[in-house]
Amino acid sequence: MLGDIGPWSDRLILAGGLVPRYLIGELPEGARPHVGSTDVDLILALAMPDSAEAYRTLERNLRDSDFEPGDSSFQWRREVEGLDVVVEFLCETTEVERGRIHRPKDGHGSKLGALNVEGAELAAQDFTTVQVEAERLDDGGQSRIEVRVANLLPYVVLKIQSFQDRHERKDAYDLCFTIRNWPRGPAAAGKAASSSPVASDQLIGRSLELLTERFESGEHDGPKAYADFLARSDDERDQLQLESASSSMSLVEVALELIGHQCPNAL
Repeated sequence: MLGDIGPWSDRLILAGGLVPRYLIGELPEGARPHVGSTDVDLILALAMPDSAEAYRTLERNLRDSDFEPGDSSFQWRREVEGLDVVVEFLCETTEVERGRIHRPKDGHGSKLGALNVEGAELAAQDFTTVQVEAERLDDGGQSRIEVRVANLLPYVVLKIQSFQDRHERKDAYDLCFTIRNWPRGPAAAGKAASSSPVASDQLIGRSLELLTERFESGEHDGPKAYADFLARSDDERDQLQLESASSSMSLVEVALELIGHQCPNAL
């Protein structure tokens, strides 16, 4: 899909449920593969050329790919191989309240909107670029493109903020999957998070505190949501709750310690 939306493909950052497969790479032995997602969350960079035509072009390319407007103006959807695929555009701006829809070029003809999400700008500052080879839509053949993917720390921020707002099990699952399966483990994830160029942002400290509040023990709502999403038995549910709490706290403890040393005013 990204290969069909023109020059915008290198100005969008992938977020949401598709991120873990690209951040993690090869899974640890015995780990279950990520369940994937039919929702494609894309962070829309607002620091774009002033021409309203750029936004109309993005909308036109979506329509040319047979995407139709969804229930809200930040959503576009179409059926792909029998599945309902939903593309959601996100942004971060002070022009509208958090959780409201922002129209980057309001009044210039484009109907494109983006949901104002706290933390989206962090991903625009800290992302990794991966090469993806996949089949283009409508049997268009194999194609290889570069995709910008939200890096670990912005992704943790976006996911814990989303879990706080929506309390959806899938958000807890995506978050824990990424932390638990990070190369060399959760403590290494904490070190990677602390080296992020956005580690000094004030939102980081608040988000890590929120992660602690929600995942501090196996009895907290974060581990329970993760286990409820994944468990196939009661015994497995108990184990998953403990493991997800332990993994999350390992990341938090390491990240807080290192960020505190590097950026004492950030926490």
